[in-house]
Amino acid sequence: MNLLKRDKKALKRENNQLRARKFPQIQLSCHLELNPSHEAEHLHWGAYVDKDKNVFFRFATFSDVQSVTVEIKSPRKKAIKYLPLENKCNGIFELKVNKKIAKAGDRYRFVIERPNLPTKRVRDPYSALQEKFSVWSIIFDHHKYKWHDSKWQNGKNPAKISRLAGPLRKMAPVGSLRIFEVNIPSLTEKGTYLSAKTKFKQAASLGFNAVQIMPVENCFSFNWGYDGVDKFAPNNTYGTPDDLKSLIDYAHSLNLNVIMDIVPNHFGPDMVDVNNAGPYTDGCNEFGLKFNYEGENYEHARRFIVNAALNWLVNYHCDGLRFDLTKYMHSDYTMKMIAAELHYHVNDAFLIAEDARDNDDRVTTPFPIDEKAENLRNHRYFISKIMANDCSLDALNFDSEWDFPYHKQIAALMLDYWNGYPKSITSLDRVIKNSKHRVKYPMSHDEIGNIDGTRLITKIFAKQIDIYKNIPKNYKHKREQEFAHVSHLILKKLMTGELEKMTDTEFAEFAKQNYLSLKTTVASLKQAYRKSLKMYRLALSTVFSSPGPKMVFQGDEWGEMTYFKFFREFSSGYEKYLETKGYKPGIDALRDSKIGSIRYCDKYVRDLYNTGKLMKDLNKINAKFEALQDGEVVNTVSHPISWVHATDCKSCADEIYTIKNFSNVSYLKNYMIPFPEGKWKEVLNTDNERYGGEGLFLNAEKLVSDGKTPLKISLPQYGAIFFKKID
Repeated sequence: MNLLKRDKKALKRENNQLRARKFPQIQLSCHLELNPSHEAEHLHWGAYVDKDKNVFFRFATFSDVQSVTVEIKSPRKKAIKYLPLENKCNGIFELKVNKKIAKAGDRYRFVIERPNLPTKRVRDPYSALQEKFSVWSIIFDHHKYKWHDSKWQNGKNPAKISRLAGPLRKMAPVGSLRIFEVNIPSLTEKGTYLSAKTKFKQAASLGFNAVQIMPVENCFSFNWGYDGVDKFAPNNTYGTPDDLKSLIDYAHSLNLNVIMDIVPNHFGPDMVDVNNAGPYTDGCNEFGLKFNYEGENYEHARRFIVNAALNWLVNYHCDGLRFDLTKYMHSDYTMKMIAAELHYHVNDAFLIAEDARDNDDRVTTPFPIDEKAENLRNHRYFISKIMANDCSLDALNFDSEWDFPYHKQIAALMLDYWNGYPKSITSLDRVIKNSKHRVKYPMSHDEIGNIDGTRLITKIFAKQIDIYKNIPKNYKHKREQEFAHVSHLILKKLMTGELEKMTDTEFAEFAKQNYLSLKTTVASLKQAYRKSLKMYRLALSTVFSSPGPKMVFQGDEWGEMTYFKFFREFSSGYEKYLETKGYKPGIDALRDSKIGSIRYCDKYVRDLYNTGKLMKDLNKINAKFEALQDGEVVNTVSHPISWVHATDCKSCADEIYTIKNFSNVSYLKNYMIPFPEGKWKEVLNTDNERYGGEGLFLNAEKLVSDGKTPLKISLPQYGAIFFKKID
């Protein structure tokens, strides 16, 4: 059953037009694209409860398995039922039983018999509900929850994002995404699905139209989400599957699209059962067990990940999916297969990849693997390079990807150098022109938690107080992390008011212990913070000044300085390896990462609220002007000497011209810069008193340009100005 009622002829015509326009250079022979599977073939795996409460067991395992038995036990009875499954060939075993034999809430597991191998008892890889790492899975009924979002699902709400937005579907395009990225366990003090509702409401009030939930795939306990082992089961540490459905239902009532982050490149390091269950894995990578997408009996792993993705769209009503580190899937054919199936069954769903490949040749297997090939793992077909000036995943039918170059260039402009990118105004031209279809962000969970746990504003502050000057030239990475934590401590002491309560003697001792210059004063630290705050707001504004999807990580909408550390509870064995991050990734790291864990003093609370006002207005402008959604960057202006950059974004409906000043020099009605032809009005200026600015560098008067002669404007230091064309 498809989720949307649609005009099939119109849909087919529009889909054909879309494919012809966006993906002409790739034509692969793929039976799953030409003859997509029925939805039931995707969702009726593991222990599926139908509407009549009967249970359908379906298990995929090794092709040489002789027999599979399902063991069922009720939580109210001690006796265990043993039921043999019917062999359907090629490692597929099935059994349907009525509700008197098995029902929702019962525990079950599979018993596998293989020739010359010991009997194995495994939990279900398709488990929809799992209690930590018990070998017993739990039968779960997805029909029990009663949804309240029928108008949203039927495409009757114009706030719903659709990859096929257009004349036939008056919904919002993917380019209009304004994403609030969240991590459930650290988003609130309780860290539950239900408690996240308050933060979702807050995000909607700030103008975000989508929330992206970091993975909630079940694991040993609390974690970031990228070590999930049960790909179909939400982590029960944060609540029940129905609690998660309630959260998504609530998000839709707030006109928030929901993007679920999933992990298709590995199972978490604690997953061992899956090796015994079937040919789902093929060795290990640095994260855990790799999926067997290209090896022998690859069809089980490919089917599994397609079904896992469809599970979030159909059973949990998610509107889009974000796929973690797809380059480590090492199988573009699987990516194309995922897109083909998902777009067939939920045609409006949009797909975002964290791909991290710079338009390399991509690997795919368009035809069944040749069994006579000497090396199955190296049997590949190569496709041509992806279009250099467009979204590099177009050929695989993905709708967007994370924009690493854009993020790195913005960070480099704030920090002078970042992750291989030097500070450069001219390089900003290139990344902006290539970014339309990509998700732009100042920093995500990765750049915060995978480095030292500190946020962009803290990193800027560390640069301003020159904390790193004490690091020897041959420093080790852990040494740099240590200084990052020192800068976090200094900023925290400042923003909580503790520094101002210190005596001169106490402050001198504090400065000495924390590598500050003897000339440092509380006043100089305040000045460094004020400058850092302006630069941080400039980074936010720059992200929101280009067409296409944008994203902000939880806490960054206010300019929070709360840590976001890598955290998880381990079953065993990985603590020492992960301590190289500079801290233990356990419960203390989670507590440090909780939004609201820092009690700021009043003057800095005002700064947070003022940054929130800027965030709200940036979202408002992006929602109002099509030029910042699906528009085109028709021109850029770079002034490398003064570190000023301008972007002209245009659509059929409107035109927005943004000017960013990445220097500490302000200009009062004397900065000369060319404008596109027409009349222009300032609609946002980061120096506005509304955001806690000085209000001295506003441009209240209308500007008229002939398109050739530069105009004089006021331009604040580390500031951004948005102009709209009014004629």
